[in-house]
Amino acid sequence: MLPITFNWAQIAYIGSPLLTPWWAAANVVTGLVIVMWIVAPILYYKNVLYSAFMPILSSSVFDNTGKEYDVSRILTPDYLFDRKKYEAYSRVYLPITYALAYGVQFAGLSALVTHTACWYGKEIWQVSQQSVASDPTQASVAYEPIPNRTNGKRSAHVRSNSKESDSSGEVGLDTSMSGDDVHARLMRRYEDAPASWYLATFLTMLAIGLFVVTYYPTHLPWYGLLFALSITAVLFIPVAIVMAITNQHSSLYLICQIICGAVFPGRPVANMVFTTYCYISSAQGVKFSSDLKLGHYMKIPPKLLFQVQMLATLVSSFTQVGVLNWMFRNLPSLCEPDAINGFSCPLARVHFNGSILWGVVGPKRFFGQGALYRHLVWFFLLGAIAPVVVFMIGRKRPRNSFWRKINLPVLFGSLSWIPPATGLNFSTWALVCFVFNSVIRKRKPGWWRKYTMTLSAALDSGLAIGVVVVFFGVVFPGWAKGFSWWGTEVFKQGCDWHACPYKTLKPGETFDS
Repeated sequence: MLPITFNWAQIAYIGSPLLTPWWAAANVVTGLVIVMWIVAPILYYKNVLYSAFMPILSSSVFDNTGKEYDVSRILTPDYLFDRKKYEAYSRVYLPITYALAYGVQFAGLSALVTHTACWYGKEIWQVSQQSVASDPTQASVAYEPIPNRTNGKRSAHVRSNSKESDSSGEVGLDTSMSGDDVHARLMRRYEDAPASWYLATFLTMLAIGLFVVTYYPTHLPWYGLLFALSITAVLFIPVAIVMAITNQHSSLYLICQIICGAVFPGRPVANMVFTTYCYISSAQGVKFSSDLKLGHYMKIPPKLLFQVQMLATLVSSFTQVGVLNWMFRNLPSLCEPDAINGFSCPLARVHFNGSILWGVVGPKRFFGQGALYRHLVWFFLLGAIAPVVVFMIGRKRPRNSFWRKINLPVLFGSLSWIPPATGLNFSTWALVCFVFNSVIRKRKPGWWRKYTMTLSAALDSGLAIGVVVVFFGVVFPGWAKGFSWWGTEVFKQGCDWHACPYKTLKPGETFDS
């Protein structure tokens, strides 16, 4: 229930806890406790959805004998869905935590839209209008002082704005989204990167993407790529707002898989390509915006920052592809359970399983009439209604009230890490976040302001350097081969490691017959 680890790779598996506000982490923990600690065990031991014949937590999907699903048995030589083979083999079954994770992700997606519309809809509209009306190419070379004080007192204009901000209902924002702070005033000395630079980059990458999906056998038509990018464009602002306030990324991963499975059924490769373009465009776009924000605070000229970002993207793309190909050539059993040094690729396995569920089998067989997991669709309605209720209760309350700190996109969406993440990753993450961003922040605020962010960067950097040194200095040369002691073996002796089911079948039996 509450395992502990001192491994920073596991603690920060779902993101650095030092960069997440405690109130946001409390939302994550609440979702974990309700869904994974209370609901999941009850459903599991009651054998709901045949879940007792599978492990309670696994990143794999299963057939009707309780064994891992063999997707090769339902595909043609061209990697397309074969319905006859599917009917002769088995339906796809999910572990209970896997199924619940899909349900809360459904709720998180709809909650993302309604939460953003309720709390920030008015501000988004105002900022959009101002952005269209302004001319970003005109830079002001003179510094404009902030007219916030008159004879040591705040002006009436500022006081009125503060009152409007306090009553506007935005949670987690100290000022209006359209406010012009000191950083924005200082950055007026520099010209913005022209919109034509962004447009040229978009058109170039779009042309490359269209070439990839049409030239290679991805089974994804050219308009499928445009559809994927349009989904990202529509949902990017809600995702970015939640990320900026809570440091929790609301993933579009699942909705992209389902939409592609519905529009292009029976095409697993197309589903993976569609999902990659849709989800990665959102995730990398948010990270790019985060880097621009950091450059804004560091007073880096926007044109220079854009050029550096493009260069870094180009270098990292070739580097990652090169490293990946090197690993495939030099690491035996890569992405297999017995891979060297634990390179079992849990995220890639979840991505592959998703392509099976939504790209091969398709959403209709999961959520259609009479389907086993049809009831999970109701989570969409839950996620759409719940933020409206919270908004109606909390909009007139003070900023520090309980209701203003409830963020349902985070509460629901953070569980998208399960699988492959486990309770170990969430419990230690939440504990570290509470210690630093609640206890230390209150008792030692000066230390917290000065060192917390630096400590997070140091731990991340140290982990990355340490992994490289240990792997190439100890593991890859073979010096650690045969090394064994109690600490390397004890965790493999229980059902957590062997993924034991609660109920078992005799040879030849199936649990859905």
